[in-house]
Amino acid sequence: MRAPTSLLPVTLLSLIAAMALPVTARAAGCGQGTWAGTLGGTPVSIDLDPAQDDRPAAGRYYYRASLSDLTLVPDGAAGRWRELDTKEKLTGRLQLSCDATTLSGEWRSPDGTKKLPVSARAIKDDQYNVARKAGLKATVAKTEKIGAFRYEVLNFPEAGGAGNLGVRLVGSTPGIAALNATLWTQSVDAVLEHVECVAQGRRDRGPEAGYESSQSLSVAAWNASFVVIDTHAEGYCGGAHPWHGDGYRTYRADTGAAVDVQQWILPTLRDEIPSDSRLGRLLMKTYKGEGNGAVDAECLTEVRWRGDSIHPEVGHLVFHTQASYAMTPCAEDVSLPLSAVQPFLTPAGRDALKAFR
Repeated sequence: MRAPTSLLPVTLLSLIAAMALPVTARAAGCGQGTWAGTLGGTPVSIDLDPAQDDRPAAGRYYYRASLSDLTLVPDGAAGRWRELDTKEKLTGRLQLSCDATTLSGEWRSPDGTKKLPVSARAIKDDQYNVARKAGLKATVAKTEKIGAFRYEVLNFPEAGGAGNLGVRLVGSTPGIAALNATLWTQSVDAVLEHVECVAQGRRDRGPEAGYESSQSLSVAAWNASFVVIDTHAEGYCGGAHPWHGDGYRTYRADTGAAVDVQQWILPTLRDEIPSDSRLGRLLMKTYKGEGNGAVDAECLTEVRWRGDSIHPEVGHLVFHTQASYAMTPCAEDVSLPLSAVQPFLTPAGRDALKAFR
């Protein structure tokens, strides 16, 4: 005899009830997830975020490999969104439904006369920019020369940004090819970081706040053994302060691998260089002599140097000034002749710096 339905376990009843629901009921609305698919046959990538703390729900999507996001804001009922362009003009409305793996729906023009189907599959959140990354291209702005070596200055597009310049070394050796791959990845990441800056800024601060970021790569030194790359970055995407600064990385020319240049300095100097040490006194003397003697006395007590913040150039080893954000005007890198830094180098450092004479 079959047991009466009323005696079946509650969990089983719940499962039966869920299985009996139509698919449209289980996918009544969609307010969270990341998706890749098509809108009217055109490839799109979609990202939907639910309301969180004091922030309302929001979304965005882009066509093909575009660097400009269309913003989605809730439009009443669950799964309904208004589509806004970069100037916050209404350009469409979407009705979206989804389950754990698929998204479907419809896009309509603002006046409702045009309709296009939306179909997509779930992807990981960090895959939202994959189509952009694959489609990103750069143009050669110019060719520069440093000694006997040549490199191309690359111009990467940025939607609403101050621009992004990369470099591509001219050469066919495995080491140069490996380093070019590293430099390409760095430039592409900078473009995508700017896209994320704009997306977060539009959501958190509004479209009129302004968002700028840029990155420029340049070759600071290049010889048969090493390549030194200067990365200058600046911008403002919200927060207390804008940012700006330079970072230098030294690479082996034969392999393209990054070099840990702090190993070129004696172990006792790799952290903060004591101001009363021989090297510390030499750095301060040079700092004063490079146009800083008349600056506020606070700079003379504020600035510091570290052995893990250095880079080589032809004939010199450059030490990067450490200072708090409030004392940024005090920052002035100090360049010491290779002959002057010899007592502070390890054997490996003395050998490596022969290439920069």
